[in-house]
Amino acid sequence: MSSLQSTDHTSPATSRRRGAKTAPHEGEAYWFYGDLAVLRSPEGALPIIIEHHLGPGSSPPLHVHHDVDDSFYLIAGALAVRCGDDTFSAHAGDYVSLPLGVPHTLRVVGDQEAILLQTHSGADFLNFIKAVGVPASQQPPDMATLDFAAMNDVAGRTGQPVLGPPMTAEEASAIVDRLT
Repeated sequence: MSSLQSTDHTSPATSRRRGAKTAPHEGEAYWFYGDLAVLRSPEGALPIIIEHHLGPGSSPPLHVHHDVDDSFYLIAGALAVRCGDDTFSAHAGDYVSLPLGVPHTLRVVGDQEAILLQTHSGADFLNFIKAVGVPASQQPPDMATLDFAAMNDVAGRTGQPVLGPPMTAEEASAIVDRLT
């Protein structure tokens, strides 16, 4: 083969997908635990990218992922984070990696929404969002009507069991105050 010839490196599995892009807020979107989750990666693409909008004071329950690292780039806002015995604050521009198998939670601090670009190597968390989320084409659900016990049960069945309550405002303040 001469230096001007090339080899076709596509396989039938990879050639079926086409290049794609999504713009901000574009993609399948769900109201999830009261916040907005938007699937930004095209169907079938890895890693799975989820644009997650968390309102001020928002905090997921303490949970663990059995099959994926929970990693994200923080586009806007500020967070207090607990991962195992480690605590830290994260600010816009920070990349956060929470290893699989380590219980973690976080809380949005301040009065600004936090926007995260979450990355996952598998679909377990996305399947959870799709199972319990409400399509964003509908009105956001009333938080008082959400069945958190049923949602948490689905969390466990999809690989991210809930282990405890969300981070309190007091714990988040202690994390932020200790680090400033």
